[in-house]
Amino acid sequence: MKYKILRIILFTTIILAIILSKYTHLQAKDNEEYTLVDTIDYTEMTDTIKNPEKGFYSTAFLRMMPSGTKATNSRANLVHLRVDIGNFSGAVNGAGDLEFTEDALNALDETFSNIRNNGGSVIIRFAYDGFNGKANLEPSLDMILKHISQLKPVFEKNKDVLAYVELGFFGPWGEMHTSKVSSTENVSKAIDLMLDVVPETIKIGVRTPNYYVKWLGIDRKTLNENITQKGTKAYRVGLYNDGYLGSESDLGTFANREIEVSWLEKQAMHTFYGGEVVANYASKTPLNTIDYISKEGFRTHTTYLNNEWNDTVIANWKNEVYNGEDKLYVGKDGYTYVANHLGYRFVLRKSEVVNKIEANQSLKIKLQIENVGFGNLINNKMVTLILEKDGKTYEIPTNIDATTWNSRETTTINFDVPLPENIDLGNWNIYLRISQNGNMSTDNNYKCIQLANSNIWKEDFGANYIGNVTISEITIQDTEKDDNVNNEIDNNEIYDNEIDNNQIINNEIINNNVYNNNINEINDKKTNNYSINTTTKSNKDETMVSGNLPKTGSNIHIIQILLLISIIDIIVLTIKQKNEKH
Repeated sequence: MKYKILRIILFTTIILAIILSKYTHLQAKDNEEYTLVDTIDYTEMTDTIKNPEKGFYSTAFLRMMPSGTKATNSRANLVHLRVDIGNFSGAVNGAGDLEFTEDALNALDETFSNIRNNGGSVIIRFAYDGFNGKANLEPSLDMILKHISQLKPVFEKNKDVLAYVELGFFGPWGEMHTSKVSSTENVSKAIDLMLDVVPETIKIGVRTPNYYVKWLGIDRKTLNENITQKGTKAYRVGLYNDGYLGSESDLGTFANREIEVSWLEKQAMHTFYGGEVVANYASKTPLNTIDYISKEGFRTHTTYLNNEWNDTVIANWKNEVYNGEDKLYVGKDGYTYVANHLGYRFVLRKSEVVNKIEANQSLKIKLQIENVGFGNLINNKMVTLILEKDGKTYEIPTNIDATTWNSRETTTINFDVPLPENIDLGNWNIYLRISQNGNMSTDNNYKCIQLANSNIWKEDFGANYIGNVTISEITIQDTEKDDNVNNEIDNNEIYDNEIDNNQIINNEIINNNVYNNNINEINDKKTNNYSINTTTKSNKDETMVSGNLPKTGSNIHIIQILLLISIIDIIVLTIKQKNEKH
């Protein structure tokens, strides 16, 4: 009897071993061996980078005429395109209000094309006064709305170049003040129309929070409580501020600075905010200093400023020494600090790669990227991975959204992507590419984003080096052996009959059907193991990485054989004991 007990204990131990093996197998999938890429410097460099849709802008002018309009050009990274449309207003031409002509719209389209070819992007504003500060030169409201509606096909065609639309149209310089037609009611109509005209992915700006609250129908005193939701019209409306840091109210921009800056803390996370810094008109401590902007800039998420105005303030910033909280910039000039922090600025803080995989497995990478800039990336970009070896490249698309890498936050990004079919074996360099169009072979590296780390930028790819991976041959799986073992168990009629008909075994050992359940568990194990090891298209974390994890499938096969031997042994022992009693 004691031998029978020992054998039952052995049988139970094997059962537990199977369960433990299954648990270990599942756990192994979540503990793949990522290796830190130690050839990368993870500290921020202080070089100023010309990344798209952020920073100090340069101005360019286009004078639209009923005929003979000449397109303009600019080689700046960020262009503030100021479009004079006064010749289509009767208050300027003396003849009457006119619709935009095809000639004028073609010149605008060509201007966009020129800037695209130079690798730039556009913030655009329209005004009827030639940007000379003259009041009441607008046409009728109906003609203003007609002019806005005529821009739709040009905007749609050039949405890749278009970064932001400052509403303009009303008032001197298009600043939406000092105008007989710039009532909040009229401007609200223009906002609604502009949101329809501008492609849905692009944001628009108004000159003051007052226009926003009147359009939305909310109380300005509680504007800080306004949190917009993606997909709504209000989510797309921001500010432009040509009185930036000029006084406590930014020359009338704000009614209550704290309330409205608090609103911008949320709203400008997904809309542009910027404009022109101006001379000091503050009644107390000046706001237009490096010390002040280095604090409030993070709250308002300031993305862009005029590089040419105010020239005196800009010159002061270049001569002022930064002495703030960011030790990396202490002792450097204030202008460099501001230039580097306008908008987003991404720093790679950690890169880990599963750097030995087989050709049928997924490429697995973990990155930590900190956004040290004042603001966020506003317009979505395509995030892809580049694999490169011996001059051969692959570009792999991902669904990563870089607009969610928030200012003053470090974001962990997990890549789990299938390798290209028939990829060559060997060591491949890996690059992170953030671009407008996501196609290195055709897009001329348009609007690619460089991370602020030294020696990782590969200019001809428009991408950032993040590590390497060695791809090896596919290991021969033991799936055929699995099938043979399980077929032996499933097709052994004597074994099945003896278990099914032997009530003593079923009663004494774990209360009926244990063997059948356990066999089902073995069969399930075989199926799951096969699925895991042959996955090539899955993006889930459960994809197994051979070579880095224990090959639990082989262990299971041995345990199955031991289990079979143990069961047969117990059956023989039981029959023998019954015969001895008789």
